[in-house]
Amino acid sequence: MRKSILKTAGIIAIALFGLASCSSDDSNNGPGGGGGIDAAVGTYKGTLDPLGGDAPTYFDAILIVTKVDGSHLKITPKSGEPYSNYTSKTMKVYNNSNQAIFGDGNIPEGTFSYTISSKTLLVQTRQQSATDLTYTFQGTKQ
Repeated sequence: MRKSILKTAGIIAIALFGLASCSSDDSNNGPGGGGGIDAAVGTYKGTLDPLGGDAPTYFDAILIVTKVDGSHLKITPKSGEPYSNYTSKTMKVYNNSNQAIFGDGNIPEGTFSYTISSKTLLVQTRQQSATDLTYTFQGTKQ
């Protein structure tokens, strides 16, 4: 329980830091300017850490991020793996002046943070139904 609380606090701190560093100059919406979310689309390899319960941590887990539309990304654990039953989420996101792609505010699906320069992804999902299995994922784009 304490591990989950500390992990959640860390995720929130990272998300708040990212939001606090947002530039107010969002006038460039094309490539190199900051409007597109395509940079976050791809396959990621990292650590999937289930929230709650006694489920094991999955190292070298694969998460797939696909574009739904101009402001939404879908995050899905790779099929055919022991962690494939964890819930896929579609999150509203925005590009922060081509530096990072963040979840749009306090979205109910969870937290999304992709740093473009290091190609790193941090996701924490939130439970929205009784059947949702939630997790934290930290990984790098492949």
